[in-house]
Formats: sequence, C-alpha cells, structure tokens
Amino acid sequence: MSPSLLDVSSVRDYLSRRLLCQVATEHKAVALTFDDGPHPRHTPWLLDMLAAKGLKATFFVVGRRVRRYRDILARTHAEGHEIGNHGDHHVPLSALPDALIARELKVCGKLVEGVTGQQPRFMRPPMGWVSDRVLSVARNLDYEPVIGSIHPQDSRQPGVEVILRRLRRRLEPGAIIILHDGGWRIGASRQQTLQAIDTFTDELLAEGYTFPTLSELVDMAGTVKDPA
Repeated sequence: MSPSLLDVSSVRDYLSRRLLCQVATEHKAVALTFDDGPHPRHTPWLLDMLAAKGLKATFFVVGRRVRRYRDILARTHAEGHEIGNHGDHHVPLSALPDALIARELKVCGKLVEGVTGQQPRFMRPPMGWVSDRVLSVARNLDYEPVIGSIHPQDSRQPGVEVILRRLRRRLEPGAIIILHDGGWRIGASRQQTLQAIDTFTDELLAEGYTFPTLSELVDMAGTVKDPA
C-alpha cells in the first residue's frame, strides 16, 4: 500500500506553508477530524462513542449529505462538535473555475449555517485537491483552509491494525488527524475506521492526551500561521 502524501516530508512542508496542517503546541492534544458525512449509520455510532468518552471532534460535512441528514448534523452540533465545510458535492475544487469553487463552498456553508446558526470557520478541500486559486477563493469567503498532518487512508479499508499503525507512527502533540465517517457512496463501510478510532482514543487517553475541536486546538497555540 502506497504511503499517504502527508508522509512525504517535501509535500508536507509545501502544504504547511499554504494551509493548516498541524498546530505547534506543547499540550498533549490532537484534533480528530472526520470527512464526508453526515452518515446515517456511522456518524451516530461515532457520536455515541465520543460522548461516552467525553471527546470532541470536528466534522467536515458535504452539502448533499446535510440535505438528507440534517437531524444528524443538528445532533453533532448540539453535542459540542465543530462543523467544517467539505464542499457541496465533494468534487475536486482545483478543477473548477473560481465561480464554481465559490458556489461549492457557499452552498455547503449556508446549509450548515441553517442547521447550526453559524458559518463554519474551516474548510477542507475534497480529496485534498488544492491550488492557490482554491485557497484564494476560500479565504475571500472567510474560511481557513485545512488539510491535516496524519492521513491513515482509512477510506481504503486497509485493515484496523494498518490504520492503527499509521496513526501511531505519526502521532505528536498538535496533530490534525484525517478520518472518514462517510463516503462517496452512502453504502461505503467505515467499520474499520470506527474500530480503529475506538482503540486509538483509549490508548491516547491513557497517555494523557486530550481531544479538542479544531478551533480549540488552534487557539491553544494562538493564531494560525500566515500563509507564505
């Protein structure tokens, strides 16, 4: 299995100069982030697990899923999790003209605002497809663009132990972990992700880690670094 591009130091350095990948902090804290939901089965199970452990996470939601599962998004928000913008249709934004990039973000943002009462602070480009145009459009719409620092490629279902090994290998304070509670197909299984994150959070809690929302993690270190 090929490594995530975030495992390549030159790629990681390039991205970190342009958008948020992780936070410099001495606190033993990491941000769990989940993409592509809300999902009618996986997201409620995940919310139950997080609630049982007293953990918070950030959910980068897709507009077309929000339309179908507003109640799940409402629950996610009500339980204190942060909501991020992952576009309306989960398409590669860098392949679109500026007007359509803006539409993808505006529509998803309005849907989220309609449920939560506020526009998301952060956006994550679907599939990690990013360009200077995407970043410019996002910032003009008052979004802070985010990728992350650990991507175990859980959506490819490599196996629970593989996901855990990849998470442990890159773990450090201030990490932003990219995971998935949804998928392009509503029938996509995320059981491996759920099992792995259940084990992983138990391990980190035993080591004294906390799990803030993305905004809380960023605020631990003050402001986000200015892009180059």
